[in-house]
This record gives sequence, C-alpha cells and structure tokens, in this order.
Amino acid sequence: LRKLIAEPQRVATLRKRAAFFLARCREEGLDTGASADTPVIPVIVGDSLRATRLAAMLLAAGVNVQPMVAPAVANRAARLRFFVAGTHTVQELSQTVRLLVAAMHQLDADPSASESPTRDLSSTVPA
Repeated sequence: LRKLIAEPQRVATLRKRAAFFLARCREEGLDTGASADTPVIPVIVGDSLRATRLAAMLLAAGVNVQPMVAPAVANRAARLRFFVAGTHTVQELSQTVRLLVAAMHQLDADPSASESPTRDLSSTVPA
C-alpha cells in the first residue's frame, strides 16, 4: 500500500496498458465481452478445445495465457484470460494481439494446426 501511495504512476501505467490491450483486441474484432476498466481481459473464443489449443499455440510463441474452459464457464463462453501488467510494454501487448489473431486464423484454416505445440507463429505475424 505504501508503494502505491508513494508511486501513483504505477496504477496509472497499469490502467493505460490494460486500456491499450483491450482497445487493440477490439480493433481486431476479438470478443472481449463486457470487459472494461480492469487488467484482467478475457478473449472469448467459443469452445473449450479451441481455448486450450490457442493457449498452447501462444505458449509455444512465448505468451503465457490461461484458458478458462468448461465447467468453469459454459463451453460456448470458453475464453483466454489475459492478465496485463504495468510492466508490459506497448510493443509486447501489440505483439500478443498479433500472435493471437494469427493463431486463430491458423486454427480456422487448419484445425489440426495446434497438434504441433512448437509450431512457429512468427512467420504468420505481420510486424
């Protein structure tokens, strides 16, 4: 608590980073539900298997995100749950959104794409 009082910019930075990530997700057409004013941002992906596959693909690309799957949420509401930190850079957050979009497109094009967990997403992500 003392640190937050002494360094209020930490909270301001966290809020800015979370708002930036949420805006980037929405710009890409990702379903973030009713998310607002929080650094915990869901991206609803539609089913538990898809959420699990996307999480594995992103982990292989260096992004640690947890899938929230049935029975914790309804299967149709399965999601990836991103935790934004004030220490994340704008570049890291932008890259995460690009990697997620690339992984989703890859899975849409080839549902077996995630069967190789070391699959390289970097070649599919525009800089």
